[in-house]
Parts: sequence; structure tokens; C-alpha cells
Amino acid sequence: MDAMEDMEGMDILTGSNPTIQPPEYHMLGKGVIPGLRYRHLGKSGLKVSNIGLGSLKAFSSEDCEMNEDLVTLAFENGINFFDISEPFTSKRAEVELGRIIKKKGWSRRQFVVCTKVYWDKTEEKALSRKEIIESVKDSLKNLQLDYIDLLIVHKNDPNCPLEEVLRAMSYLINTGQILYWGTAKWSPVEIFETFSMARSHHCIAPLAEYAEYHPFHREKVELYMAELFNKIGTGLITWSPISLGLCSGKQEDQVTLFTKLALKSGKYAKGGMDMLNLHDGRGPHEATLRVKQLETIAEKLGASLTQLVLAWSLRNNTSQCVIVSASSMEQLSMLLNSLQLLSKLTNTIMDEMDKVLSNKPVRPAMVSTLQQRWAATGGMPPQ
Repeated sequence: MDAMEDMEGMDILTGSNPTIQPPEYHMLGKGVIPGLRYRHLGKSGLKVSNIGLGSLKAFSSEDCEMNEDLVTLAFENGINFFDISEPFTSKRAEVELGRIIKKKGWSRRQFVVCTKVYWDKTEEKALSRKEIIESVKDSLKNLQLDYIDLLIVHKNDPNCPLEEVLRAMSYLINTGQILYWGTAKWSPVEIFETFSMARSHHCIAPLAEYAEYHPFHREKVELYMAELFNKIGTGLITWSPISLGLCSGKQEDQVTLFTKLALKSGKYAKGGMDMLNLHDGRGPHEATLRVKQLETIAEKLGASLTQLVLAWSLRNNTSQCVIVSASSMEQLSMLLNSLQLLSKLTNTIMDEMDKVLSNKPVRPAMVSTLQQRWAATGGMPPQ
């Protein structure tokens, strides 16, 4: 039986269901939300929903009833990917997710669980075969599951040989404790090197990278991850401070967060911008102006700024899954309804957003080494 067949009313080929009426802002029913798609993660057979639910706000709180409501709302609307997103509440999130899954009695084929090895948050602060295996052992106990679908190594440890990581992951996969493994905050060079070493040592290579992606953080995803997918099959799971629910639904809170992200990118640092002045109404002129222009585009589409940016991220097919999180049913419904914006994000709208952002990443032109050698002679070969 296909992993998705038990979900009510699902069309797995189109990712949509014509019998489902567009949901109200605060009301989502059972079935697949219009716009939700199921994509293969990397070049594997594993299909995940293009929106996943992260634990940062959703199921790591002390309110067990709210945790259950949020996970249930996501699952009943077609989301099958659940992610442990934050190191300091990871144990609590794993215990809660495991409790909810067991209580609901969902088929193991119907959902995908992703957790992480946060070696840099342990007392030893060292990645090793021992740390990886002990971390998996603890996670399986917390989740009350027989295996973990996807294990992510959060950050690379330069002091731990890649071969040690590869052999630990291959052991866990071969013994059925995890199905796939991936990376987070690894550079494209580190990912490619790991893949190459996996081939030469007959080990299992990482399936996906977990990376930050939003309109003010684009270079890694747009310049390198598509190329890694085409060359070695590396998949991509993305997140952003916006999608993880770090701002409320209030308009001023959204504008403040977006302006901070614009400043952090370093692309709009003209005119003496000062992040410390954001809270007192003296925001930097250029960054604030661009965020206001994005807000105007969102209003034209009948959406909030948060929904526009989430839909913008979802439109990039390089990413197979975007992680969202929310602390209330209303906030989660608002984020999920951004899927309905996808059909409105035409090429014209995307071009308009690019003009506003003025930060589309471009690779530096390749310079011939011969041209460099001949620079002293005016670009001509020496006579």
C-alpha cells in the first residue's frame, strides 16, 4: 500500500483535491490543502509534503492539548513530514510527537519523522560515532518508534573524520535504526566531499541538506543546491525565521522581523543603518522601504507579508520541503493558506519581487588563468 493512500481524499499525483473547497482563514478541514504537493526527497523514493511541521513552536510547549491539536491539524490536511527543529527543546518535542502519534494510531507509512544530532550542544561538544549512535538511541526511546526516517547531522565537526560519520550512518541504516541521513549547515564543498568519500568507501551518502532560505538569504540555495541535486542527487529542506513562526500575525511585528533580516543580509547597509534603532521607529531607510514595497505586493495579492514570503520559498522547486511552525491553530492555518498564493505568483510577480529585493545571487564570472597571466601585456599573449 502506498504511504499516502490512507489519507482521506488525496490525489497523490496532482497533490490537490478538487472536491475540497478553499479553507477559511481559521478553518481547515480533513483532506489535502489545495497547493500541497508531494515530492521525492533528493533522488530517493521517499515522498514528503512540500510543507513540513517543525517543533520550534508547534509541539514542544507545555500545553499538551495544543500540541496535539497542531499536529493533528497538519496531518489531517495532508502534511506528512514532522521535524525536530530546535536543540534546547528537542527531547520535549520528541516525547510529545511520539505521544501524539501513538495516541492517534496513525499508520507508520503515513508520516515521516526527522530529528537531528545536535553534537555542538552536548557537554563534550564533539561529533563522533559514539555521539551519533547514542543520540539515535535516545531519540528512538523518546519518539517510541522502531526507526527514524531521516537523521540530520547539525553542523560539521572539522575534528571528526568524515569516514567516521559515514560508517556510523551506514551502520545505523543497515541495522534499521534510521532510513536516511542528511546534513544541516554544511557547505556545498563539504557535502560534495562527503558524497565522494561515500562512493570510494562504499558507504551511504547523505540524502538532503537542511538550509535557511528566504528573500534575504538566497545564495546557497539558488547558486549551489540545484547543482548538487543535478550532479549527486542531494535533496533540500528549507526553513526561515518567518516560516518558523518567530513573528506574530501583527503587521508591525512582521515588518520589524523582515527589516532585521534585510539588514542581516548586508545587502542594504547604506546610509548608516543601525539595527538597534528598529524598535523606536527610526528604522533604516532603504531596508524599510523595500519591506514596505513587498508588503504592497502582498496586499495586492490579498495576503499577509508572511504568507507572500512563504509562498515565494515554496515556489522554488529546488527545495522539496519547507518547514513551518506555529504556536496556535490560527497561526498554523494562516501559514498553510499561503499555499493558495502559489497560483498567483506569476513570472511577472516574481520579477517584480526581484526588482524590489535587488539581491538575486549571481556567480562571479570565470576568469581565464591565461588572461590573468597576460594582463601585464594588455590581454595579449607575450610576443
